[in-house]
Amino acid sequence: MGYFNGSAGGGTIGVAMRPISGLSPGSQPAPEPAVQWIEGCRAGNRRDIEQLFLEYAGYIERVIGRFVGPTADLEDLVQTTFLQAIQTLARFRGEASFKTWLTSIAVHVAHHHLRAGRVRRHVPLEAVPESVVAQQAVDSDRQIDGRRLAPRLHQLLDTIAPKKRIALLLYVVDGLSIEEVASLMGATQTATRSRIFFARREMRALLGAAPDLRALASALLERAGGEAQ
Repeated sequence: MGYFNGSAGGGTIGVAMRPISGLSPGSQPAPEPAVQWIEGCRAGNRRDIEQLFLEYAGYIERVIGRFVGPTADLEDLVQTTFLQAIQTLARFRGEASFKTWLTSIAVHVAHHHLRAGRVRRHVPLEAVPESVVAQQAVDSDRQIDGRRLAPRLHQLLDTIAPKKRIALLLYVVDGLSIEEVASLMGATQTATRSRIFFARREMRALLGAAPDLRALASALLERAGGEAQ
């Protein structure tokens, strides 16, 4: 069990964390929190902070995990997201849903981590057995929808600039619209379309040297309705 240290109301509050790495891809999205939780967090109420964390920790882990891939830093990134959320709750006005607001913080944290080149993998990516990749490629759509990209696919994504990488994953894996991706990333819709277009073009070029990953990556290259094509 880990530990979440959140600062609110001028003090520091420690909250015990339940293990979150074993959550299944099929876990239901977190519901919106009760208004009193948010008010309690603003006031530094430990119970409300813990409740908010437990409600959203699994969701945030999945969001950041698919951006950065398998890394020993995932739990730290989840904690950083919640720490920033608690510290900036005064800025949450309810104009967007709390989940959307929290997701935008997670996107920022993941982008900063990727841009800084700090990703630490659990194991060298080249050491992942081919049998593992083959098994994951059996049902590529289910694997993509399940937020479980193969380690070698993340190795390819590591070569794509963070802004393009995150925009592509938000658009394809999360199924968000161009407008929604742009809003989460604080970018224009024109810039967002451009990032997705160039990310796909780079992926196609990279897959030319890794034909065994084409089936697994097909969902990243095509999307029904393809508005960003």
